Amino acid sequence: MVKIKDKPAVERPRERLLKKGPDALSKSDLLAVLLGSGIKGKNVQQLSQHIIRKFGDNFLNITAADLQAISGIGQAKALQIVAAISLVKRFFKPCEDEIQIINSQDVLNVTSEFRNKKKEHLISLYLNARNGLIKKETISVGILDKTLLHPREIFSPAIESNAASLILVHNHPTGDYAPSERDNVIIKKLIEAGQIMGIPVIDFVIISSKGCFSFFNSSNKVKTLDYIAEGELRTLWDLLEEDKISYTKSFTVASHHHFKSEEPPDGHFSLQNRRYLGNKYRLLGFIEDIIAEKCGPVETFCDIFAGTGVVGERFNDREIAIISNDLLYSNYICLHAFLGVCSDVYIDVQNKIELLNNIEPKEENYFSENFGGTYFSNENARKIGAIREHIEVISSDSDEKNILLCSLLYAADKVANTVGHYDAFRKKLDMLKPIRLQIPHIQYWNNQNNEVYNEDANELIKKIYCDVLYLDPPYNSRQYSDAYHLLENLAEWSMPAVTGLARKMDRKHIKSDYCQKNATSAFANLIYNAKCKHILLSYNNTGETKDGRSNARIDDKDIMQILSERGSVEVFEKDYKAFTAGKSNDENNAERIFYCKIRG
Repeated sequence: MVKIKDKPAVERPRERLLKKGPDALSKSDLLAVLLGSGIKGKNVQQLSQHIIRKFGDNFLNITAADLQAISGIGQAKALQIVAAISLVKRFFKPCEDEIQIINSQDVLNVTSEFRNKKKEHLISLYLNARNGLIKKETISVGILDKTLLHPREIFSPAIESNAASLILVHNHPTGDYAPSERDNVIIKKLIEAGQIMGIPVIDFVIISSKGCFSFFNSSNKVKTLDYIAEGELRTLWDLLEEDKISYTKSFTVASHHHFKSEEPPDGHFSLQNRRYLGNKYRLLGFIEDIIAEKCGPVETFCDIFAGTGVVGERFNDREIAIISNDLLYSNYICLHAFLGVCSDVYIDVQNKIELLNNIEPKEENYFSENFGGTYFSNENARKIGAIREHIEVISSDSDEKNILLCSLLYAADKVANTVGHYDAFRKKLDMLKPIRLQIPHIQYWNNQNNEVYNEDANELIKKIYCDVLYLDPPYNSRQYSDAYHLLENLAEWSMPAVTGLARKMDRKHIKSDYCQKNATSAFANLIYNAKCKHILLSYNNTGETKDGRSNARIDDKDIMQILSERGSVEVFEKDYKAFTAGKSNDENNAERIFYCKIRG
């Protein structure tokens, strides 16, 4: 047995706690500090690991007698651990009188005092992941004006209170409870804001002395009036999303919308069913119309900064070859599953996903040690780690492995205790829904001629040719490798050391030049090497904000100059609110498509 004192200082729990703080220690190391010393045949680290493995999920309910049943642990050590656990439980004991908001009737019950108010009020109900009411806050009093109300007034309290979602309530003193034009404009703005912030708007309820109106209940997609159905929370983003999107343009564009996405069957998920910063799902009609008008017949379409891959998937057809690429391996896994797998492996995948769902792990693993109790519940973290290890064993080939990994990544994201990315986790762990893998809804028959890559875009561009090159690079200095480090870690599964409160691994190999000072030169190099007929560039004019990290890295003038060297350029614009840590500039904030027709 190796004694703790014989180990290097960097490996000793107490020394690491002093030097790096508690967030740098695993659960077993923290327990080792409490224990202080080992027992005969086991050093303190081995003893703490044995205790955590032995009690698993029941660790927080262990008694002094349970601990003393372990040979070598006396009364003093047992009581010390039990006292520490009891102290933590006292601080974090959940409220037994928590009000659950299950449907619009519950909303009316907690806001009834506003029905007869003589002035207009906008009230926000902030909910935890169990749809429990955290707090009720009046946002504004007086005429609700879309020009005066800013999303930060709604979402700042949500962030401060660690809300998982929210419901808005607006009273109409006139007695007319039908939504006004102002109500419709405001709720659309706030639904988009909630999706970007990762704090969805579940419902917008209009109340008056004569009745009420619920946007949620009015949707023709609602099968039950409860906000949670079959274990899934439904929001206004899911129910009220419009297919046609308005945008300003420099010429008349016909709304063709040739490509339609299929709804996945029960127990399945689609490529777009994932939270992701900068997701272009809401802009697909905008992009498609420009391509239909400007690019003519398309045989090859390249989405070289694919992210979730929704743009490439929109054009995925037997007659169109898709080239899809992303720098992050976790994205590549899912791109390959949805766009790169050609043979139908449905039956095998279905059986193996069912097998993975039935895993009941008893022991801690790399994932639960590092991410349990923070990004995920302890139970979900343990199961995620066990499933990831099992995928390595049961996968018959790379196609099947990528499909199983994709299912795990999407399922993990659904139960993550975050606001939509992994730069940080919610302080209060309230995402307790058990993880369950579903089957990716893959259109194998459309993937025969597709190519999927995991490369730096500036290197890949030298090797490929396409009719349409679609570019959606990062806009600002916020690295996607920072926001999605945890999913990247889970996909790569090299089990690296993680550090800091956010438990991040080393990410030097997946840093993008487009988030750094050399973004403009990287863009110029990419355009210079592009072999294509048409270029479409999505780039948000985020303008100047107090948070410099949110400012666009490439200036509009530079974009125009670089593209103009290859051909004629037109710019299309659509209002699309972006939110940053600083103050947004509402009058100069839009999603643009720079279109370049290549000369020659």
